[in-house]
Amino acid sequence: MDRNLRKLLDECRNDIAMQYQIAGITSSTVRNYIVSEMATAIRGRDWEASRTLLAMTRVVEDSEVKADILNSLLVTPGHELHQEVTMEIQRLKSPSSVPYIRSVLEGGFGFLVYTGSDDEVIAKWFSHALAKIGTVEAIEVIKEFCADDNAGIAEEMSYRLKKIAT
Repeated sequence: MDRNLRKLLDECRNDIAMQYQIAGITSSTVRNYIVSEMATAIRGRDWEASRTLLAMTRVVEDSEVKADILNSLLVTPGHELHQEVTMEIQRLKSPSSVPYIRSVLEGGFGFLVYTGSDDEVIAKWFSHALAKIGTVEAIEVIKEFCADDNAGIAEEMSYRLKKIAT
């Protein structure tokens, strides 16, 4: 994404229709646009473009499309927005995010090393998101990871399960 386009998109942050027009996308193509542009931004180490793309994701009106984009970004290594993506997932509370969160928990946090955070801190992001989603499946993931081999994950999931119960 070139700087001029990024600047125009940032200036129209609150005007979704204008952003779509400038980027040449529609509500049905926004998911592919954001995910492919994020891959380009990652390859080019263009962190400003990554932030612009996340900002565009935040204003996607269709909650299923927004969840799909966020879920893709959650499991995409190379950008430095995973905590922010997880917070957006938490706010959205989409049950479709549960398998993606499970995938990150199962795969370990190797691609999140850039955060400099301990495993229990990273696990906290996901425990909050799962608790907010609150479905039976989400709670089952929390329960499952209470017994994880990674002590940081197990400790945080056990803590969150206790908080849910009270």
